[in-house]
Amino acid sequence: MVRSVRRTIIVLSGIVAGVVVLLCGGVFLLNTSYVQNRLLRHATKLLTEKLNTQVRVDSVSLSLFSQELTLYGVRIDDQHQHPLLSVRQVSVNLVLSKLLHREVIIEEAGMTGLDARLISKNKSEDGVANYQFLIDAFKKDSTQHPTPNAKDADSIRKKGMQFDVNHLHLKDIHVRYNDVELTLGEADYAGEQLGIERLRVLTDNHLPRKNANRPHRGFFDAGHLDVTTNMQWTIHSLKKDSLSCTLTDCRATDSVTGINLTDLRFSVEANKERALVSDIVVQQTSTVLHIPRATVDYPLTVSPKRAVTYHADSISGTTLLKDISRPFAPVLSGFTIPLNLSLSLSGTDSTMTFNHVKVSTQDRQLTIAANGHIDHLKDSKQLAVRFNVGRMNAKKGVAEKVISQFQVKKYMMKQLHRLGDISYSGRFAVLWKKEEFQGKLQTAGGPIDFRFALDEQNKYVNGTVSSPNFLVGDVMEMEHIGPVACRANFRFDYSKPRTARMRKEKGGKLPMGNVNAIVDDCSYRKIHLRNVSVDMMSDGAEVTGDVKQEGKYRDLSCHFSFTDTDDMRKMKITNPGIKFHKARRDKK
Repeated sequence: MVRSVRRTIIVLSGIVAGVVVLLCGGVFLLNTSYVQNRLLRHATKLLTEKLNTQVRVDSVSLSLFSQELTLYGVRIDDQHQHPLLSVRQVSVNLVLSKLLHREVIIEEAGMTGLDARLISKNKSEDGVANYQFLIDAFKKDSTQHPTPNAKDADSIRKKGMQFDVNHLHLKDIHVRYNDVELTLGEADYAGEQLGIERLRVLTDNHLPRKNANRPHRGFFDAGHLDVTTNMQWTIHSLKKDSLSCTLTDCRATDSVTGINLTDLRFSVEANKERALVSDIVVQQTSTVLHIPRATVDYPLTVSPKRAVTYHADSISGTTLLKDISRPFAPVLSGFTIPLNLSLSLSGTDSTMTFNHVKVSTQDRQLTIAANGHIDHLKDSKQLAVRFNVGRMNAKKGVAEKVISQFQVKKYMMKQLHRLGDISYSGRFAVLWKKEEFQGKLQTAGGPIDFRFALDEQNKYVNGTVSSPNFLVGDVMEMEHIGPVACRANFRFDYSKPRTARMRKEKGGKLPMGNVNAIVDDCSYRKIHLRNVSVDMMSDGAEVTGDVKQEGKYRDLSCHFSFTDTDDMRKMKITNPGIKFHKARRDKK
């Protein structure tokens, strides 16, 4: 009995010792490069057959003692034998003991030298994205198994493996997707902190820039960008269906358009259908905007009935318009007046609505209140920007100060100053190759109603202006002219080639165009006149015109000319005349 027990113990000890030896031998063999590379060749062969393309790995390093796996020289071709993906080095450090508890804990993972060339279906040779076969290959595995019922699915979820990464490091990443090229110098994720350094995004649609041969158009063009940014994130929670994070620091510059974002910060709480963004700060050179809260709702699938929508109740800050001059409006390059602004913003992926817009200078010498809307953001020819200005108040002298911010020819600035305090209400619209303006001005010289449009195709300004009681004499420094009730049509040429040609021929600094006016009521010295017609023509060097007044028994007329709008007193009056006749039937 004792001998049998002893033999049994000896046999069991031998079996245990053999298992230990085998395990140690297996561990030793797995840690040898020969066995590892044999396994590697077998794995790449299986993967090549599965993907039906060439998969290569130069070498592998596996250490069960340090629990680290490293692959060197990974390359995958697409199904046309063109390079798709290559990685210089990939390393993963697993906590193997956690696998027994159905937990995949990656202590540390890293990737260096990734180079990916992705082509979407509209660019590839056979009409399919060059990476689609990878998605399909692994999708097939999931569809081969029968769909579990609700009870089984719940059981799978409860028994599912937990996945976590403690430290992730990326370096020298280069991804090209169609016309977009992305390079990443370095990214490091540890705990809750994610740092991204030298992230660069370049786009090139191989078309001329939108501002090519158009100096008055800004440099911003989504098809030609070169943006470099550094970011710091705090990841509070990252789950399959939700995300909670904070962008604590972000600086970005675009060397092409001139956009210089010196600070960007916000917090995000997002799920599958909605993102709540809070504590947003945007700063660009001298512009700072604060947005306490914004929401973005997005559909799970693309649907024409449900578009992406967004809403921000309160946006406030200060700005210098010159900050956006290079990318969007070169005409604002000299605009250095600080402006305070506040508004609420909402819209979709094709519309924007601006409510409760308030703009003012720091000293409140200029204040504006308005509402606006933009339609067809995705179609430049259908794009329409419309604003209703509820009120605009400009104290005396502010209008000239604002105009002086623009590098344009300035006419009749003295007369503008004599208008005193100006208030305005009206609306304007920016359409395809056309801008329209209309409204009513209240000035020290009297009320003015106007309507005009800029024809961008033919380069003309056409419009009308009227007033029931305007103090022309006071504004124009022509003391013998009293209040005037009139209406006029005008047309001015702002084509640079035509203007330059005329300037070369005749010189001068006046605008080119014509004005046709009807004076319903006016007085000159002690003479009171009604129904006077005035026709003026300017060739850029001189304004000439005719005045006519038809009476019941006589007609009055004269000719006038001037060359300087700032000194109308030097106007020349010639050919005054009076003509008597029988009573006109329409004057009886």
